[in-house]
Amino acid sequence: MRDRAFRLRTMKQIGPDCVRALMRRMGGRRRGRAAIAGLRALRLRCLPAWALLMLAAPALSQTSDRASTSGSEVRTEASPVEEQSRAMRVTPVAVDVAGATSMDGQIQGTSGAQMGSSSAYAQLAFMAPIGGHLGVRFAVDGATSFYSFSGDPLLVPGGGIPWDQVRSSSVGLTAMYVWERKWALIVGGNVASAGARGASFSDSLSGGGTVGFTYTFPSGLLLGALVTAQSRLSGGLAVLPFPLVDWVLPVDQGRWRLSAGGVRVGPGRAGGVSLEYSPVRTLSVSAALTFVGLGREFRLSSTGPVVHGAGRDTAFPLILGVEWRPLKPLTVSAYGGVSLLRSITVLDGSGNIVSERDVTPSPVFGGKMSLGF
Repeated sequence: MRDRAFRLRTMKQIGPDCVRALMRRMGGRRRGRAAIAGLRALRLRCLPAWALLMLAAPALSQTSDRASTSGSEVRTEASPVEEQSRAMRVTPVAVDVAGATSMDGQIQGTSGAQMGSSSAYAQLAFMAPIGGHLGVRFAVDGATSFYSFSGDPLLVPGGGIPWDQVRSSSVGLTAMYVWERKWALIVGGNVASAGARGASFSDSLSGGGTVGFTYTFPSGLLLGALVTAQSRLSGGLAVLPFPLVDWVLPVDQGRWRLSAGGVRVGPGRAGGVSLEYSPVRTLSVSAALTFVGLGREFRLSSTGPVVHGAGRDTAFPLILGVEWRPLKPLTVSAYGGVSLLRSITVLDGSGNIVSERDVTPSPVFGGKMSLGF
């Protein structure tokens, strides 16, 4: 831009000067050969100016062409399924690694027995668009939970520790169809395995599915509902409906966000409701009420006192968390809080409750590292 301005100023100065000189020489009293000689002298003196004008013209034309091309550059519009994925904060490729610990809580109805647990979780997911309206997501995950009991929890006949380690994994496929850039239909299915140490793998398998929808308003508010169903290891079907909400609140320059369904900061495989505040783009803090283990069962050891039995461990952690995004693909989060309404249950092969115990509130903390591409 500076070169272009310099050339314009130079031409504005040189052009009129030469023209005025030409008029003076042609309009004076000189005639005949004197006038012709003067014209030749003027032409020689102004030759550098005309050369500069000839050289500058193509450069100005190129600059104008570049500006015109830049101004008319066409940007590719995101497809409906890509817009919906961004609204739901789902990336084409995601890798999650998480860990959590629940400190010892007292098992009620016993003589001072306590229980604590810690877990490790990992997930790998891929999402591929098919056309502009359909997206398919494939996910595989696995988790291992380690339990520590002190005293007899009085959960199985004859007493003793009902389980010490639980391993679970799942493979799922979810399809999302978007139309009119507003509505989205979600349908999915999965095969899962969950069993305590010593359980038969074939006896630990279950299957399930998910169906739901979302609607995105012009303001960006996303509302919807999801129903998930999973076959119980103890027989029957566990059905869990819950709402889907993603709302950037229209206050404080959009720094507040209300979400329901999945939670970004919290235990693995957890759902819940969270309120998030982002003072800067790379950092956010949140408060969330989550639920863990609802509708989930795991097979007990095949050599245990309850033949073909199953166990449950459910809780509602209330947590405060922080999420840091130092680089575009990397997200690191940590949280801490208290585990509320935790209960542990043993069922027999027919689905009847053998024993159920509540666990007093106890501190819980954990963290997660995610890569999203």
